[in-house]
Amino acid sequence: MQEEIKLIGRRIRLLRTAKNLTQTGLAKEMGISQTHLCNIECGRVPVTLPNLLKLHKLLACDMASFFVDLDAQPEPKEKDISLDEVLQIVKLLKQN
Repeated sequence: MQEEIKLIGRRIRLLRTAKNLTQTGLAKEMGISQTHLCNIECGRVPVTLPNLLKLHKLLACDMASFFVDLDAQPEPKEKDISLDEVLQIVKLLKQN
């Protein structure tokens, strides 16, 4: 869940900077402190629904824009090879 909070915060920062808004200016329009907005953008605290609705209105963006990065699939990890598989490979190599 912490990773999702960070991703949403990064997305809020991207949307804010795309509108050329400062943290101080946007925070003032939202009725929160600049420090609190900074904490949201850095993922230290989750954004509340009322604040998300304010951001939606002030940034004039779709609600989905805040969550777009959450569906990103992690890079698939290579499958670990068992000791038995390593031994089988070594036997095959010795045969050749």
